[in-house]
Formats: sequence, structure tokens, C-alpha cells
Amino acid sequence: MPFIKTARALVADPVINIRDWNTLYSNFSNSSSFLKIAAKADKSIYLLSHCTIMSSVMVEDDPNDYFIKPECSHLVNNNDDAWTNEVLKLSHKSFVGAFNFVEHFQNSKFAKGHILDAILRKINVASGVWVYLVDILVATDLAHTQLIDDIRSGKVKYLSMGCVTDLVICSFCGARVTDNGNYCNHLAFQKGSFLNDENGVPRRVAELCGHKTMKNGGVKFVEASWVATPAFPGAVKRNTVMEEWIGPKTPYTTASAESDKESKFAKAASVSEHEDLMLEMSEIASKLK
Repeated sequence: MPFIKTARALVADPVINIRDWNTLYSNFSNSSSFLKIAAKADKSIYLLSHCTIMSSVMVEDDPNDYFIKPECSHLVNNNDDAWTNEVLKLSHKSFVGAFNFVEHFQNSKFAKGHILDAILRKINVASGVWVYLVDILVATDLAHTQLIDDIRSGKVKYLSMGCVTDLVICSFCGARVTDNGNYCNHLAFQKGSFLNDENGVPRRVAELCGHKTMKNGGVKFVEASWVATPAFPGAVKRNTVMEEWIGPKTPYTTASAESDKESKFAKAASVSEHEDLMLEMSEIASKLK
């Protein structure tokens, strides 16, 4: 089973329109394959929200590409998970077409909408050290009136991403873990702590998801949930992009499931029915190609 990861992000305000998103991210119309099925699908009306959902971390050069640079230690999320620059660049587009849930209740019958777009922004952290932030465009169906009211009022102001990954790597010793029972001692007992490497440099112990040598980085983002509390420091919902966007009804409600044979191992964090989710996401992905 694939490892399943979650991490949360803060939501912020003012209102802008879809053209402002297009101006900020000129490749929106090309990258959002989900929008291409709108003309062929039954319509619904959505609230569009723009959120910075997560960050990558920069690691040292090979062969020590598991050491997180000290300047990026604070960008490891509160679940002690991290994604390298290379992995996030390879995998971030899997957000497109993913589900929008509440509190990671991963049953497609209770989906609140879906993710329309995902864009990378390169940010300098220190001299010679940089990371990617991922901005996503979230469409939440107006049919969920209480949730929409809570988002607009600011009562609900956090988002949390969910992904699956084929393996995790220890950021201190480089051990590759493909099964929950095979953690090295660092990941089993010392996650979140700092250990000195052989040169005396403090290194944060975390789980690096996927690897740059794997297809799509070995990571697939499958959902973004509205949640009560944040986990990723500095990730914010930046604004409401559009109050009422007319788009396709969620196609996964009638999709027939196909198995996703590429994913092999799983790790859960506040999730349920993730196997059904992966089956349905495989069908969604085929519709968006």
C-alpha cells in the first residue's frame, strides 16, 4: 500500500477574479486540463479559492541528497514530512483534478469539489538556497452551503493536502523505506529532532517523500481538504478568486473505478477509504489526459 501523507495550510482573504489568476499564472488555461471537460459535462457552481498549499525543501548534492539544508529545516511540515525541489517539480501537477474534501474524509461521495490548477513559485530562502511553493486553485461546490458560508466568513480558513508516495527516505541516514514496519531508528524514534552529521552540521530528521529518479517523483497528490487547524508553517489561502464559477459537476460520482497499479505502499494520516480513493483518482486522471 502507498504511504499516505497530509499537511495543512492557512487560508487568507481579499476577492479577485479569474482573470487575475490568469495574469499571475499565464499557463493556467493550458495546465488546467480539468477545465477542458467543462463543455461536455453537467454544470455546477463553485467558489474558487487560491491557496499556497505546501513547500519543498532543498537538499545537498549527490551522494548526500537526503540531507535537508539547514536553511530549509523550518519548511518540513508538522507531520515531519518533506518533499525535495526535484520531487515537487515532478509531482505537483497531480493536484489537477484531485478531490476537495473536509478533514480528509476521503470518500468521493462526500467530496466538496476539486482542484483546478497547481502552479510552482520559486522562492529564495538564503544565498544559494531556494524552494518551490505550490499554489492551487480550489473549486468548492456552492451546494455545500454551510461550508461555503464558513469559508467566506473566515470560520474555515485552512486547507490540507493529501498525497500518496511509493517510498519515504530518512533525511539523516538516507534509508529507503517501502513498508511501515521497516523504519530506520531515526524515523522510528527521532523524527522532528536535530542530529549532527559527521561535520557537526545539525540536520532535521524527517521523511522525504519519493525521489527524483522515480516516475513523477514517486508522489501523487490526491486531495486538498478544508480543515480546522494548520500544519505547514507559512502556507496560506491567499484569496477568493471567484465567488460563483460555473464548471462541470464532479465526474467521479459516476466514474467506474480502475486499479492504480503504479502505487505500491501506503501511509495514512487522518484518512479513510484511501484504496477506493486511489481507484477513483485513476479514473479521473484518465479523463483529464
